[in-house]
Amino acid sequence: MQKAFKKLPQFLSKKEVDSFLKPIRRDRHRLAFTLMAYSGLRVSEVCRLKLCDLNLARGFIKIQGKGGKERIVPLTSRVQNLIEEYLRNKGKSLLPESELIGGQRSSWHSMCKKYAVRALSRKDIHCHTLRHSFATNLYEEGVQIERISQLLGHAKLDTTMIYAHISIEQKRNAVMVLDNSRFSLIRKITTITRTVTELTVKPWQDRAQSTGIVGRSSEQTQLSDYISRNISVLLLGAKGLGKSVMLQTITSDPAPIFIEEYKKKQTLIKIILTTQNIDDPDIYKDAEREMKKLSMDELLAQISDLKRVVVIDDITDLPRADKKIIAKLSMQTTLLSSSSRMSDRKLFPTYMEIKPLKRYHTRIILSEMIQMNDMAKKEQVVDDILHTAGDNLKEAEYIARQIQLGKNTEEITTEERAANQVSIAPILTLVILFFAAWVLKSYAAGMVAFSYAVLVVFRMVFYRYIFTPAIKRK
Repeated sequence: MQKAFKKLPQFLSKKEVDSFLKPIRRDRHRLAFTLMAYSGLRVSEVCRLKLCDLNLARGFIKIQGKGGKERIVPLTSRVQNLIEEYLRNKGKSLLPESELIGGQRSSWHSMCKKYAVRALSRKDIHCHTLRHSFATNLYEEGVQIERISQLLGHAKLDTTMIYAHISIEQKRNAVMVLDNSRFSLIRKITTITRTVTELTVKPWQDRAQSTGIVGRSSEQTQLSDYISRNISVLLLGAKGLGKSVMLQTITSDPAPIFIEEYKKKQTLIKIILTTQNIDDPDIYKDAEREMKKLSMDELLAQISDLKRVVVIDDITDLPRADKKIIAKLSMQTTLLSSSSRMSDRKLFPTYMEIKPLKRYHTRIILSEMIQMNDMAKKEQVVDDILHTAGDNLKEAEYIARQIQLGKNTEEITTEERAANQVSIAPILTLVILFFAAWVLKSYAAGMVAFSYAVLVVFRMVFYRYIFTPAIKRK
């Protein structure tokens, strides 16, 4: 008897895979995740893949799988074009035995989760999810399970059968809905009334880098003035106002050093080595290994001689110890960063408060971000997003992407909107109870009101700090 699967793996549809890959700008990251999603490679196989394993003339790659077993994986035209483009930019510094992508498994897993949150607002996606998606989508297209097993490098066919199990479950659910006649009238009504909005969403960062930031000319002028005078600046403002986009569009001579995420010593070492322009990967690794032996103060002392602009994306959620290091770094070189906490303004020599854009500027950004043929429908979609997201452009982009996947604005719930939704019913009940106790001059009524107040406070604390974080982790 075939062993029953206790838990089905997560997977993404083709459209979700494309949505995941589209906003990735770094060539190395895009190639790594494309190999996982469109060639079914494990993350360890991506790390071990060497230049000599490529056979672009015949359109395949040789993979060293588990247990040292080799297999041949054909390349789609999309993957092959991506590899060729990557080699045109990076191939000069690679030897035949050099790792094509390299890196550590843990780093790729954390990077995958970061991109999944940014593109799909999901925290349950990891590198193996892309491999699951590759196999499941192949099976949905009618590829034989034996061929899928060979492409994935499974030793047993039973391991691959889980993807057939996923597909069967999806088809069974669809058939069971059709089997129930009481849903037929509802389906006819929804088919008539439902309108499909055909739109594509251009990432806000790409639009800003190509056409400039709308409505931020004075802030950009002021920021350029600080950079010319070598003054470190912190951008302060609420989430979703475009602070990260402003930092990404900064230009200077020489080019700024962009740090997407602060990682203690690793960040300081990257700043130092970037200025040394080391092309040889082996020399770079040796220098990195030697610098890891130095203390934080010794690394900061080396940075004091660098004449480069350093940009760290966001420091809002960093621990206090890391923020102290960033404060020292802002005194050593020209450092630009952003935060949503007003208390962080003390870390930098100066700060700029970023205020919400005017509504017509937000409308211009959304109109350029959303691509639709029907202009009337486009205006309606923009109005709906503005009504829902307000001044938060990050939330507006997320809502636009959810609409692209087929949802409407009433079905979309973001973390920020959920946090801002506070029910006033308990407060009104408390007011009525205390008013009744005051009118009746009743000790019992007062105790009831007081007990209810304690219960409301306990419920708010429990849901906010215990229940909700546990659900998010799950």
